[in-house]
Amino acid sequence: MITHVQIHFVKDIINHRLLFGDPVEIIKLDRFRRLAVFKPQSIFGYIRWRANNFGTIDWKLYVVKSGTEGLMTQVRGISPAVKLLVSVSGRDPMKRGLAVMDDIKAQSKNGLIGVPESYWQAVHTSLLLRKPVHELPRHYRKEALSHAR
Repeated sequence: MITHVQIHFVKDIINHRLLFGDPVEIIKLDRFRRLAVFKPQSIFGYIRWRANNFGTIDWKLYVVKSGTEGLMTQVRGISPAVKLLVSVSGRDPMKRGLAVMDDIKAQSKNGLIGVPESYWQAVHTSLLLRKPVHELPRHYRKEALSHAR
């Protein structure tokens, strides 16, 4: 089953976007909205940010896996339900989550797309508990390439 993700941008009001992932297609709906289509078993990052006249009212960061069996979670903007790997909400947790993802991306030989599901679950636990995130397993790090030669 394919997964649809709403991408929506209106300057200073809405920014729902992909953080990373490899959609098979992006469908333009109108000037402000697009729909990203993912095949089953895809892991991708998704950000939902909204503001009103008084400031930011919604900060959410997700890493999810599409089209899996078992426990599934309904995430706004994603249809159907997905397996939730990382979920943070609020300004400070989201900033920390983005910083962690920047670190992971810098370490990983395949960027954020190549990070295994089990590691994302460990990242979620570390962010939730406000603990340091464990290093990316060696097999997935850039330096593993140079040692193999």
